[in-house]
Amino acid sequence: MSSKTLFVTGGTGYIGGALIEIALAKGYKVKALSRNESGDAKLSALGATPVRGDLTTTDVLTREAASSDAVINLASAYVFGQGKYEDALPIDNAAVDAFAEGLKGTNKALITTSGTLCAQADPNGGETDEDAPPEPSPLNVRIKAEQHAVAKGKETGVRVIVVRMSPYTYGRGGSGIARFLGMAKGMGGLPTVNGGKNRTTAVHVDDAIELVLLAVEKGEGGDIFNAGSQTEVTMGEMFDTINSSVGVPNKDISYEEALKAFGENIAWFLQAENRASGGKAVKKLGWEPKGVKVLDDIKTGSYVEVIKAINAK
Repeated sequence: MSSKTLFVTGGTGYIGGALIEIALAKGYKVKALSRNESGDAKLSALGATPVRGDLTTTDVLTREAASSDAVINLASAYVFGQGKYEDALPIDNAAVDAFAEGLKGTNKALITTSGTLCAQADPNGGETDEDAPPEPSPLNVRIKAEQHAVAKGKETGVRVIVVRMSPYTYGRGGSGIARFLGMAKGMGGLPTVNGGKNRTTAVHVDDAIELVLLAVEKGEGGDIFNAGSQTEVTMGEMFDTINSSVGVPNKDISYEEALKAFGENIAWFLQAENRASGGKAVKKLGWEPKGVKVLDDIKTGSYVEVIKAINAK
């Protein structure tokens, strides 16, 4: 059991709420950034101490980092599907700078997050690790935030560690899976792109959180870890499971059709091949993913009630 105090951003979100619950159960004390009264209430109900501010209130971020034993930065100024990440990058980088200012010279952990989609797919279809080349798509701006954070850690003596979250971080009846179930029903089926044979990476949210907390305790400055435990699921299998759960047919479209219908970011997401191995975290941190597999969780696990509610409408 730990008696350390964590300062968390993104605590009112899906991953953040689960992290607060698990961290408190392990004995951590948690302070969490809150933008409004609604956030205050949600964080207090979880057992965290709300701290009013956002990613632009850098004085608050520096102060709270300085009074904490570690910072876990789950938040981003970017909202998926809304605008471009380039617009959010300066805000995200300034927030990291503010945390580092509060932690500098202490070797305390600053955990920040990016995504496994930052890495280029293996040309031979194998898994990738954290040393894989960056995804060359011009959409991969997120890698710049990751690189900035690592460089800032070296500059300030802060133990910056990056956890790359899977495209499908799932479980507890929430996340993008729940959103996709509702979208599938409303759209009459989620479409795959060019056959849906591209594979994706998935991890149960509880397992991802265990990795983050292990990184707080055992990670070294400059470490990057893939939070990925499943790399064999194709987008075709994923969307077939989602579509069939809400009684709609499968669809397949070309990349050009996806671009026209959904825009560049989502079209790229739908066709991306991503097989990010979590082996480094297993070996270095002793990470042991235990969560139910993603397709099973949709069919018979935490999403059953979500599906019932969607189908009852």
